[in-house]
This record gives sequence, structure tokens and C-alpha cells, in this order.
Amino acid sequence: MADVTTPVLRTEPVVSKREAQQSSTERRLFLSPALILVGLVTQIAFLATIYISMLSWNLVRPDQGIHFVGLSNYSSMLSSSTFMTALINTLVLTVGVLVAGMVIGLLLALLLNRSFPLRPLVRTLLITPFFVMPVATAEIWRNMLLNPVYGLIAWLLQQVGMTPPDVLGSQPLLGVGIMLTWEWFPFFMLILLGGLQSLPEDLIEAAHIDGAGPFAVFRHITIPHLQRYIAVSTLFGLIYLLGVFGEIFVGTQGGPGDASTNLPFLIYRTAFNDWDVGAASALAVIAVLITIVIATGFNRVLLRMTGYGEAQ
Repeated sequence: MADVTTPVLRTEPVVSKREAQQSSTERRLFLSPALILVGLVTQIAFLATIYISMLSWNLVRPDQGIHFVGLSNYSSMLSSSTFMTALINTLVLTVGVLVAGMVIGLLLALLLNRSFPLRPLVRTLLITPFFVMPVATAEIWRNMLLNPVYGLIAWLLQQVGMTPPDVLGSQPLLGVGIMLTWEWFPFFMLILLGGLQSLPEDLIEAAHIDGAGPFAVFRHITIPHLQRYIAVSTLFGLIYLLGVFGEIFVGTQGGPGDASTNLPFLIYRTAFNDWDVGAASALAVIAVLITIVIATGFNRVLLRMTGYGEAQ
């Protein structure tokens, strides 16, 4: 008679709702010291900025004293044409550099994803602009490349009989955008290259076997696969580019006039040229709120595009 063995059923331990809540509470307790420290370091300064933004405080007019004015600094800043110009310049510069940097980074990532001689050397040379400090970037482009008298680009144009333009004088926002694009395309390139190298080769081979051409593979396989990498790099680039200061301070000083003034440089100019600490603090609070709104809205759009938003 054959032996009949009864299969042993293994059951996972059942975790009650109370135990799960207790475990979650314990995790929060372990994280609380770090969260408290970060909150003290960041939020105390921000709360102090909000308080100063409600004061009339001019450093070169001590005779006027320091007194509370409520939201007057906010209303005067929001209604000024200089603020609107700086806001538009900030948005134009951010969107332009994001698009240009992403396109250049994607093209170079596609190039570096192929095998060719000296690829490690080329990759190393292409990422070097990202490690150059903003002030050094502005100095290089202002004096060595874009200078209309003795710059490299001016010399090359003169060799072919063309008159070199004064980019930083006539189109300062374009000049700053060129600096930032040169500085930031390696960031996009590296993230997108990592995404390309994680793309399964058998998927591409199957598409080629089915008769898909290079453009069809790029459109229906490569781009959907890179969506999450594009989302991450764009979000980080957006947050940084909204706060660009060094390139404008060294490259154009916000001029001519207000042609290349963005919000961070307007804050600096209000604080250290006009010596109006209250108005500068109000501008800083407005800039932070604008950055939070744009970054949060952009993040939600990206979550929906990549599919993460549906799972949450």
C-alpha cells in the first residue's frame, strides 16, 4: 500500500493592525532626531526671514528705525515691474536650459551608449563642465569665449569674414543660457546614459526581428524606458536652475538694465545695493513659494506620466 503524505502548509505570521501601527511609530521615532535637526537648521532661518519681511528695515537709513509694516513689502514687490521682469527671465531661462540641456544630453548619451575607440576618454571630457564652479564658468564664457574683441568665438568668426556679436551685451539672457546649458548638459547626459545602459538588449533585438527600424525603436522602446530618468533629471535641474545666481552675478550683473535679472539676483540687488533688508526678505519668501509650487506641480505631472502617481 502506497504511503500517502500530507503536504505541510506553511503560513506566514499574521501581523495585526495594532502591531503594524506600532512598528510604523517606532520607525518614525528612530527618524525623529534627524528630522528635528533638519527642521531646526532650515526652518528657523526661514521663519526669521518671514518675520524680517514684515519689517521696514533699511541699513543705510538708521534714522528711520525698524518698524512693523505687515504685508506692505510683499504688495510693493509683487506690483513692481522689476519683479515681473525678473520672474519672466527666471522662467524663460529655466525652461530654455532644461530643454536645451536635455536634448544635448540625450544625443550625447545615445552616442556614448555605442562602442567606439576612446569612448572612456570622450565620456570623461564630456562630463568635465559639470565640475566647473559657476563663477569659473561665467569667467570662461565671458572672457575667453563670448568676448566680442578677443574671445575664441569672435576670432573664429573673424577668420571667415563675419562680425562677432556681443552676445552678453545684446542678448544677455541667451548668453547666460549658453553658460548654464554647457554647465548642465553633462548631468542630463549621465543620468540618461545610465537609463540607456539598463535597457534590455533582448527587447531591442526582438523589435529588430519584428521589423522595427531605428526610429521606431527609439520612439516606442527607448523613450518610454527613459521616462523615469528624464523625470528625475528634469526635477533636479528645475530646482537648481530656479536659483541660479553665480553665472548672472559674474557674467552680466543682471544687465543691461534688468534684461538678465532673475529672482535670486534681484534679491541680492535689493539687499546689498538698495540695502532694503525687509523688501529683500519678502522677495526671498516669494521666490521660495514659487519654487515650491512649481516643483510640486511638476513632480505630480511627472508622477502621472511615469505611472507612479496611480500606485500611490
